[in-house]
Amino acid sequence: MVQVTVDPLTRIEGHYRINTEVNEEGVITDAQSNGLQLRGFERLLQHQDPRDASLLSQRICGVCPVSHGIAAANALDDLFGVAGEVPIDGLLMRNVHQALNFIASHAAHIYLLWGPDLANPAYRDILAKYGDVGNAVWKELQGRFAPLIYQLDGTSYPAGSSYLGSIVEFRRLHEAISLIASKMPHPVLQHVGGVVYSPTVADIGQILSYITKTMEFVEAFTLGVSPDIWIENTYRASSPQKAANFVLNHLQELLNKSLDNKDFSHSAGWGDVPLFAAFGSELIGEKLLGLPISMKMDLAGTYKDPGKIGFLSYGVFFKPENGNGYDPTSPADSRVISSGYMNGYFKLEKFDYKKISESINHSFYIDDVKDRPPWNGVTVPEGNPENIDYTKGSKSRYSWTKAPHYDGIPCEVGPLARMIIMGEPLVTGLVKTFQDNGYYPVNNYTRMIARMQEILVVVPELTKWLTQDIQAGGKVAVHTDLSMAKSSTGMGLWEAPRGALGHWVATGPDSMVTLYQAVVPSTWNLAPRNSQEIPSPVEQALIGTKISAAENALGVDYSNPLGILHTARSYDPCLACAVHTIDKTGKHPDYIIKVL
Repeated sequence: MVQVTVDPLTRIEGHYRINTEVNEEGVITDAQSNGLQLRGFERLLQHQDPRDASLLSQRICGVCPVSHGIAAANALDDLFGVAGEVPIDGLLMRNVHQALNFIASHAAHIYLLWGPDLANPAYRDILAKYGDVGNAVWKELQGRFAPLIYQLDGTSYPAGSSYLGSIVEFRRLHEAISLIASKMPHPVLQHVGGVVYSPTVADIGQILSYITKTMEFVEAFTLGVSPDIWIENTYRASSPQKAANFVLNHLQELLNKSLDNKDFSHSAGWGDVPLFAAFGSELIGEKLLGLPISMKMDLAGTYKDPGKIGFLSYGVFFKPENGNGYDPTSPADSRVISSGYMNGYFKLEKFDYKKISESINHSFYIDDVKDRPPWNGVTVPEGNPENIDYTKGSKSRYSWTKAPHYDGIPCEVGPLARMIIMGEPLVTGLVKTFQDNGYYPVNNYTRMIARMQEILVVVPELTKWLTQDIQAGGKVAVHTDLSMAKSSTGMGLWEAPRGALGHWVATGPDSMVTLYQAVVPSTWNLAPRNSQEIPSPVEQALIGTKISAAENALGVDYSNPLGILHTARSYDPCLACAVHTIDKTGKHPDYIIKVL
């Protein structure tokens, strides 16, 4: 047995590592997910004016501050008793704000954080077994996804074309956010009762021009076909089977043209998604399309016991046809991407927020009660440094991250959970295809396809809100004053790009905060074991995964653990959401916060 630790695992926001035990066959037999720092925002927000939460909580993360700002504003709407009155144009502005952040965050993850592992030299050696065709595919992987600093055998190579192009789009989308929200990160748009800015006609036109430019990148680099054609035949397909067949037929047509001339370039129609879709999966590539080799990512990152995993979405994007106001409990029919809970056997159930709790059995917190709902959350950190040890194994405490669960079951959250819960045709069709062929359909391959597809789901909705629904200069907020928050409670349920995000807040007779709890995507996906000793989603997905590339195709290489990297990074880990500050002196129970 060999212990393999990856630290840091994340390419941004360090704070996260994975400990694994790997047997002689190169199979991971145990895993611990370690959050390496305390999140202190629950303590930091105590005794504050609750109206500051939509600004302060954004500092939890620099990648998805928009999501925290909206989740906090939603919680404050509930706390102040105005959720049912927020003007429709204020809700649409939250939609637009969040949609731009979704697209930017997904692009960053696909191209800058997860994609560079496709240029790992292990794939050069594996694909070389397929002769000239394999070498041509490797040339494309390296030429598209290599990061800024990239060397092979002592030789430096330039960054990939898709990698560099995505940086331009990331900047463009942040400029679009800044247009209506002052700046990015940490914009200043969200507020209790709505938003603080109503767009002009010029603003709307400028945002649409930004989206048009980004879609030009999607067509030229991501898809290789018009986004309109892709959306019409997948997101708007009449059935999941037709959506899956469209993609399979498209891949077959590309292969028919390219296998002889060995041209897998962008100019030959091989967008980044088709290239990954054909060569990333054993089922799709080898069994259905007849390729002799693939990266076999559909065999890694699966769940071995469907009874111990669920999929959860709080729902995101208010439906304009519902008019002013919204229901804070997020019933299933109230948002464009719906709320819902789906068990590990893919049975959909009605979402009930009262089934959410967090465990601290394996976390560095002190509380006699090991399992609490957010309404009653307690955040008291372990204060003895000698008790903070990440190396004592699965039966110990080993993370600063709490362990959320839904009715006792750990849940995967994020694009794949959202797409299967809403019944998105392409992802649903792929799930059925994998099921029909004896594969567990949740794996590293479908997790990444779902993230790519969600961009194509969000864009037409965003365009509709801007061109048909939102009124320039319209009313975007209702009046509130602090007295309305006296001795009250509020809950904000939303979706960050990485998954389900909830903020809970309570106030005392002076209207100041007495409780604040944030249950964030990375605590759902990357938690330690819960109080029932059930491993978290990432831990379950790692156990049973082979440690090296393409199911150990080149043998076991403990020094290049691509199995760990692909699987853990497929959840888009961003531990800034899950961990944060600590006052080691214990001398500063009350803080003065200055928002910059």
